[in-house]
Amino acid sequence: MRFQRPPRFGNQRGQSLLETAVMFVVIFAIVFWVFEIGWLMYTYTVMADAANEGVRHAIVHSGGDSSGTQTTVKNFAHTSLHDISAISVSVTFPDGGAAPPNRVVVTVTYTYVPWLKNYISNIPTMKTYAEGRMVVQ
Repeated sequence: MRFQRPPRFGNQRGQSLLETAVMFVVIFAIVFWVFEIGWLMYTYTVMADAANEGVRHAIVHSGGDSSGTQTTVKNFAHTSLHDISAISVSVTFPDGGAAPPNRVVVTVTYTYVPWLKNYISNIPTMKTYAEGRMVVQ
């Protein structure tokens, strides 16, 4: 007596292979976008920390040393694997001077370019913005 396969399995060959291929595409897309969002959040955190570091530098070296503060911010961002050529730093003293008890505002703007730019055409860039404020005492 020969064993015969039930007829319902005859037209389902390759179904699991097709489902696996479709799910690989979905899973990899989700993993890459999670990575991209994580890198964007890391970039924002680095820019906020760089702005705070610039405020600290401006307070410790009071006297309105804007170029030193900009250099400090860019050096801080450079140690975290960011392209410092895309960073712009603005140091302002809203109360008119750097003498205590005046305020210091350091603004950092960075153009974020996603890592997947080589694989996706027309991918948008984003501007990340962070600001640090403190009163010079």
